[in-house]
Amino acid sequence: MTEPFGNPSEGMGLAARVLLHLAQLPPLGPNDLASLGCTQQGMVTELAVRQGSLTKVLRRLLAGDAVAVERRYVSGANQRLKVYRLTALGESLARDVRRRLSPPAPPEVTGEWIAPRSPSDRLGRDADRLGA
Repeated sequence: MTEPFGNPSEGMGLAARVLLHLAQLPPLGPNDLASLGCTQQGMVTELAVRQGSLTKVLRRLLAGDAVAVERRYVSGANQRLKVYRLTALGESLARDVRRRLSPPAPPEVTGEWIAPRSPSDRLGRDADRLGA
């Protein structure tokens, strides 16, 4: 099965980066001005990607109901632009991505001490296993 966020050894996929970017933006009220970071132009700049790549990813995220789009006034622009925001599913996916990226919690120390095996212990078990 393929990883939904790209190969972990090759870094994070663009879809995951878009989800994290949109998740860190403040939520918009019904009459709020959107920031430029909510638009394609802002995401291209902030994520340092090509417009075409971003458009394809946004189209897939829209089709998967992870992202919603609407035309809104944006601060610094004198016309309404397409503004992207996460849906409830998108917020859940962004939390999953964040969880995957966070380092694992250190193991809980119980205070119990486990004695190391002695070499003679291992030799005895090897002899038993080999039928000697």
